[in-house]
Amino acid sequence: MSEEQRGKSELEKAVEQGVSGPPEIKKDEKNRFLGEFKERVIRYLTYEQVVEPGTYSEILDAINHPQADKLIIDREVNDERARDYIDLALKNGLEFKRIDSPNFKGDVGLVVVSGEAVKTDKIQVMDRREKLKKQGISDKIIKNVGSKLCDQCWSELKEKAPEELRNYKKMNIFDKIAGVKCVCRGDD
Repeated sequence: MSEEQRGKSELEKAVEQGVSGPPEIKKDEKNRFLGEFKERVIRYLTYEQVVEPGTYSEILDAINHPQADKLIIDREVNDERARDYIDLALKNGLEFKRIDSPNFKGDVGLVVVSGEAVKTDKIQVMDRREKLKKQGISDKIIKNVGSKLCDQCWSELKEKAPEELRNYKKMNIFDKIAGVKCVCRGDD
């Protein structure tokens, strides 16, 4: 109980609770992580990361974590972008919910959480561009998530960042006949 609370009469405390609700443990922390305690968060993405094309493999790993209970996405995230992560959750048997509150603070747009405290080394997912750059992936591939890749670019991605293959398509013979160009040969 704070010094301020100790000096108040029971009536003042009751009126304050009536106006603003009962005191809440770690309210600021919960407002940062979409209503969840930080120690229950397995992994999270910023709003900017959630709305990027493609999905983060780290979130799929978190969804498959043995203690994962729920995927929570901020309601401000576009339905189309949220759909990819919701589908991952459903496909892997995890609950999901969309949530919003005027009290939420910060840039967290998605969390995968447990019903209890979880021991994890790092809960924030590194930005995809930064991660792929460190892995030596070419800028043209990084900038064109969802594109069709030629055999050479597909091999580069498969060798250096195989977890990202799900976010691209491999060109086939029909694409080549139709004149589809890989990102490495385009005008980008």
